[in-house]
Amino acid sequence: MATRITKSLFLTSLECRTRAWLDLRAAPAPASEEELFRMEQGREIGERARGLFPEGRLVSNNDQDTAEGLTEKLLSDSSTKTLFEAAFVDAPFIARPDILTRHGKAWHILEVKSSFADSGSVDDYVDDLAYTAMVAARAGLKANQYSLVLLSRSYRFGDSPDLLFKTLDVTKQVRERAKEFDSLAGALAKDLLSTATPTAALVSSCRQCPYFDSQCLGKGLEHTVLELPKLSASMLKRLSDEGIVDLARLPAGLELSERQERVRDAALSGNAVFGSGLRQVLDGIPWPCHYLDFETVATVRPLYKGHACHQQVLTQFSIHHRDSIESECRHSEYLADPKKDCEKELAEELIRALGKKGSVIVYSGFEKTRIQALQARFPTLSKQLQAILDRIVDLLPVIRDHVYHPDFRGSFSIKAVLPALVPALSYKGLAIASGDTAIARFARMARGEVTGAAAAATRGALLKYCALDTMAMVRLHEVLWRRAAAKRRVAGR
Repeated sequence: MATRITKSLFLTSLECRTRAWLDLRAAPAPASEEELFRMEQGREIGERARGLFPEGRLVSNNDQDTAEGLTEKLLSDSSTKTLFEAAFVDAPFIARPDILTRHGKAWHILEVKSSFADSGSVDDYVDDLAYTAMVAARAGLKANQYSLVLLSRSYRFGDSPDLLFKTLDVTKQVRERAKEFDSLAGALAKDLLSTATPTAALVSSCRQCPYFDSQCLGKGLEHTVLELPKLSASMLKRLSDEGIVDLARLPAGLELSERQERVRDAALSGNAVFGSGLRQVLDGIPWPCHYLDFETVATVRPLYKGHACHQQVLTQFSIHHRDSIESECRHSEYLADPKKDCEKELAEELIRALGKKGSVIVYSGFEKTRIQALQARFPTLSKQLQAILDRIVDLLPVIRDHVYHPDFRGSFSIKAVLPALVPALSYKGLAIASGDTAIARFARMARGEVTGAAAAATRGALLKYCALDTMAMVRLHEVLWRRAAAKRRVAGR
């Protein structure tokens, strides 16, 4: 078991001591391809930020004790102006500031993040910096300024590198938060290093916790109250205070919405529930149907001239066309040349492929927002794109309002809905099986990191993945239609 508390563990423990305690003892999981890609982008931004301080010296040793000794040596050298990844320890806490630069008779600590300076995440980043400030101060460093180095929304590919960043002075906020952290540190360390697991409390973040079902409050339960949609904070607190986690133990007479009742009834009966209003909704979808899915790429460092950081660029679409529920499907697809910005060409191909008749079937609002972005970028195509928007039918609210299967486990995402309603259709075995992997693979082609035969294989994998996404909607529509048809037959008797 690790005996040192990192920034990540400390901040996790502020929300849930139990999760942080388990994290401290968990074997490191191998990073996925998409996680590795995100880490690479983060490192690249960190390296570019170092360019703001050309006199800086990198404390490169990954061994914490060695890095701490090297940091002490460099800090005592009056010629040291700036350090990158300096190491500070106040057992059991460790911290490594991104940038440490002399500021008068003290030091200026800077934290680099690959988010925009005007994003809503600044408060979270203050916590990151406050932890570092706390540990550095405990280790004896005198700092008198704290700043965040964030991305500029106005930067475009091709601009001067010094326009990439904006620096925000958050000294006041960091000092206040670091003081709070310092008062919590002793009890927190005691809990995390104890042999006894801290007592868990049911909170909304339990939904995303990797330990909830296997090692925590949800262990051994078939269904939990967290599966209830739109569970209010007050009701969650009431259930937590009463120790109710098992959905089967919901108090009688508890006021639930129609959707929450549907979830509870399906989960406790073990049977899928298809609402009576499903038939009317499906009857209102005009044929032919065109099932549409987009893939995009968005990277911290822009891929194309004139593009901004994190700019989302459409890279491909898949469309399955069907004239009726019984007819065969036709397929259209498009995949951009990664070496250039092909969004206008994609938009023109999309307009041609979808024609002027029938419903455009999607799952979630993503496709709609991307078409709206195309309208804003290419005004000459706006009218034709609006005609597509006017034909969109989203299956997500159809399912959310009329269907529930116990295996949804409280989620209405396509990745939860599809295995439950169309178990024969699977993404297993695909070379690319998620949108995040698709982003990483396309970006590597765009950067020239994947070429030749490997690039050809990647293109094939991208096309297969996107095509399966639209075929999934075809099969999902079929299942819903047949269930509604069965209700028609029952009603007609």
